[in-house]
Amino acid sequence: MEEALELARAKDTKERMAGVERLHQLLEASRKSLTSAEVTSLVDCCLDLLKDNNFKVSQGALQSLASAAVLSGEHFKLHFNALVPAVVERLGDAKQPVRDAARRLLLTLMEVSSPTIIVERAGSYAWTHRSWRVREEFARTVTSAIGLFSATELTLQRAILPPILQMLNDPNPGVREAAILCIE
Repeated sequence: MEEALELARAKDTKERMAGVERLHQLLEASRKSLTSAEVTSLVDCCLDLLKDNNFKVSQGALQSLASAAVLSGEHFKLHFNALVPAVVERLGDAKQPVRDAARRLLLTLMEVSSPTIIVERAGSYAWTHRSWRVREEFARTVTSAIGLFSATELTLQRAILPPILQMLNDPNPGVREAAILCIE
């Protein structure tokens, strides 16, 4: 994994893409849990990659983080404060594959942690974010979360209802539509 992380930190975009791809493949193929040090190293590297100008690098970093979260949920929780705001920012990416990968990562974090905790943490950034796309994608993420977790997480519905109702007044029609779908 160290080799892949080194490659992902390279200055050359093609090398970074290859490193991210290799990292994702290693994590997908792995069956053993990551150590705390490995998770810290991975998260630090991926947080930098999320800011990359190349959408494939950002997308690969999000996919790698989702795979790592499944392998090491407990160690991963230590990094939520840094990780969640960075992932929320990617919900506003210009490229749909990056937004989809960010949504999947948030849902994976909900699986390894608590949906209510992740929605509250992410919501503190996303509900009133300056980018309409972040607000819209977060409403879609919450809609997916309700579908996946509503039977086990009753507090989730109480946590999201006031901000979703507020989104019905959003100036952007896409955000209003996403809020309506979430309420339905």
